[in-house]
Amino acid sequence: MIALYYKTKENIIQLKDWVMKHPKESYKYVMILLLISFAFSFIQYFFFKPKVAKSLIFPEMYSKSDKIKTDIDQKDQKVETIVKELESYKTKRERSPLTKNDSLRIEYLFNQYQNLKNGN
Repeated sequence: MIALYYKTKENIIQLKDWVMKHPKESYKYVMILLLISFAFSFIQYFFFKPKVAKSLIFPEMYSKSDKIKTDIDQKDQKVETIVKELESYKTKRERSPLTKNDSLRIEYLFNQYQNLKNGN
């Protein structure tokens, strides 16, 4: 084991000395090695493409927040329609007396409004 260590150490020292004595050749060999590795990476990418999922999946945090926003917007729209209808009944009451059906509808709309506002 120690002999292998000394032999490897000696080879590395010889390689270092050769590189110091022949800088142009060592530069040429290093550049050839870099070009080959660069070309290999392109070949690998174009002929053996990585399998990437085609669909874009958003993280749960964002998708849930979008769903909550749409739910809130829908609730607001429902509340707006209820308020408009209640205002129409208010103007109807000012012009003439309300019927029993109108009173029941107003009570129903008020209960719906309370449920939407309380979050039930």
